[in-house]
Amino acid sequence: MPTGHPVIVIPATRRQAVLAFDDGHEIRINYFLPAQDNHIFNEADFFKLHASSADDVYAQLVRVADDKVCATIAFYETGEKKVFTSPKRGTFGGLGLNCPLDVHTVEHFLSKLIDYLKAIGACEIDVKCAPFSHDLPLSSLVSNILLRRGGAIASHELNHDMQVDARPFLQRIDYGNAKRIRKCLREGFVAEQIDPSACEDAYRVIHDNRERRGYPLSMTAEQIKTMVNTFPGRLHFFAVYPDPQKSRIVAAGICIAVSRYILYVFYWGDAADMGPYSPIALLASHIYEFCQREGFRLLDAGTSTLAGELNHGLIKFKRNLGFSESLKLSFVCQV
Repeated sequence: MPTGHPVIVIPATRRQAVLAFDDGHEIRINYFLPAQDNHIFNEADFFKLHASSADDVYAQLVRVADDKVCATIAFYETGEKKVFTSPKRGTFGGLGLNCPLDVHTVEHFLSKLIDYLKAIGACEIDVKCAPFSHDLPLSSLVSNILLRRGGAIASHELNHDMQVDARPFLQRIDYGNAKRIRKCLREGFVAEQIDPSACEDAYRVIHDNRERRGYPLSMTAEQIKTMVNTFPGRLHFFAVYPDPQKSRIVAAGICIAVSRYILYVFYWGDAADMGPYSPIALLASHIYEFCQREGFRLLDAGTSTLAGELNHGLIKFKRNLGFSESLKLSFVCQV
């Protein structure tokens, strides 16, 4: 086993490997070295939550001289035909850079991993990439590499997000939402960040909203709690109340800090009787101001398509709140 930084204890049954790379680096499979600046879906603890096969792969490109992790990607074996997916659960997976790398190194890393997966029996590799807005150069490069390696675009979704800057939120939205925010404030509505211990209250409002609209939630309240406990400080909860006494939550949001600079609106929704007020606009304003204070550079409101088909109502809703489109691709590679 390579020496240096301590590693996370992993099951003895999980396959480990060290792949030769170049004079200064090697690829370590399932050694879990500490790393900086992973997106949350490439964190070792996220992998441990969802890994189930001895052949699941947590791959790190490591500088041998000091065990510095330079790049990270996770693959999970699924199904009976040795399909490896990145991610198994999560909004996106794919490659994350832990330090700047040149184009040749990125391509060599991905190519070596594809060859390794093929060697352990993979017949297909599926990669759900982050929206291009998260890192345009990296997304463009990875897309080019996968396509040249014989991959095909499996899905193409539209994501909506906004760059966070010094402008007030009211200057970024349409007249109707500005009017709704002013109405809520005039009538005593209060928006605030709430403690994770109140996550069930926020979840309940969102669950009821989704149930009314016929859209299921992908995670239970207990699973949200597990994420809170596993990733302290990475999940943020927000609520809107109809009065200063905070008598009840009438809109709620659950956000994930997917990285130091990107906040993702995982879920949000409002109560059934809030049609005349639309407190989601006030909620969005508060989340945006949170991003400004905490140094986030991008606020991601998620996809607005399903299997590539446009949800025109959802797109209009997000555009009116100041969000704009970004492409989000998934690839399938037959090996």
